[in-house]
Amino acid sequence: MNDTKRQLDWPNILFLALSPLVAVGGTLWYELTFGFHWSDLLIFFIFYILTAGMGISAGYHRHFAHRSYECHWALELFYLVCGAASFQNSALRWSRDHRIHHQHIDQDEDPYNIQKGVFHAHMGWIFYKSDKDDDFSSVPDLAKNKWVVWQDRYYLPIAIGFGFVLPTLIGWAFGRPLAGLLWGGFVRTVVVHHLTFFINSLAHKVGKRPFTEAFSARDSWWLAFLTYGEGYHNFHHRFASDYRNGYRWYHWDPTKWWVNLMRWTGAVGRITHYRKEQLLRARIETEFERVRRQMAVTPTRFQDRLEKRLQAARNAVEAAAARWEKAKLRYQDMKQSAAEGSQKAREFWKLRIREYRFQLEASQAKWALLIMVVERLSHHRPSV
Repeated sequence: MNDTKRQLDWPNILFLALSPLVAVGGTLWYELTFGFHWSDLLIFFIFYILTAGMGISAGYHRHFAHRSYECHWALELFYLVCGAASFQNSALRWSRDHRIHHQHIDQDEDPYNIQKGVFHAHMGWIFYKSDKDDDFSSVPDLAKNKWVVWQDRYYLPIAIGFGFVLPTLIGWAFGRPLAGLLWGGFVRTVVVHHLTFFINSLAHKVGKRPFTEAFSARDSWWLAFLTYGEGYHNFHHRFASDYRNGYRWYHWDPTKWWVNLMRWTGAVGRITHYRKEQLLRARIETEFERVRRQMAVTPTRFQDRLEKRLQAARNAVEAAAARWEKAKLRYQDMKQSAAEGSQKAREFWKLRIREYRFQLEASQAKWALLIMVVERLSHHRPSV
């Protein structure tokens, strides 16, 4: 729908325009007048973690929008209160918009379609009322959740109470109630807003696309540091139901560590976790399609031979990955077996895991070498 024909949402416009003015101007005036105290930053970071990390990333995004894990109702309630304080709408409506984004990414139906410009994706889309504001057909599960419905009904009082009143009270405990409101309320809200909005804008413009090039979402390690681990956006759009965004153990993703901690305590039950074999297959498929396009500019005499070698190398990697995953699963079965004589079987499959991993690494090295050859040949233009 053309934005010129849509009705402006003035409450959203005014809040997004005035809150930065209060955050910057009010805080600057307060600090110059009354001085700085360490409790100001403490309140800011506490409420930043509660709203950006707990409320939006762990709650709104990975639990409610994608159902990537199940959790106890008390943890759900905690997410709903923290999420409301981020001032990004109720979980029901936030999740509705986000699911539509995934269903229609880069298309007209996408609420924050990057094809309409970076500003539109970042925050411009919030300036207009949606014609789907009362349509919850994409979130039927959430529309039946009593806690989600409760939060949607009382969203504004919860948001103001937890997002503005509570930090003011904490600031009052330090003798600085206005500092609590400014740092824990306005400054934190503005920072959380725009760091979250970066996922809709920058994460569709900056970074790499290792898992699929079918849409604009990209992986950016530095953006992950700014967004509580949400920067691995290409991975997320390819494997949306995975509870992780940082798919490698060392990737900065505090939310996945939080979910693992809650799983250890028993507050989190089922989680969705894609296997390494599935991730590897997606990467190989993406690289294969990319180099096939590049081969169109290589000398004709090389094209058929290269494609056959690439296909053979791809098959070898996928077969090695399948053997490795199968061996690991078999070993886990053996470990859980209490049958007599199972020790020898476990040792057998343990050796097989090492062997198949070596084969996988060798096949991946051959694949990487072929990719490098094709990319170099793609820069060579046959003379006329």
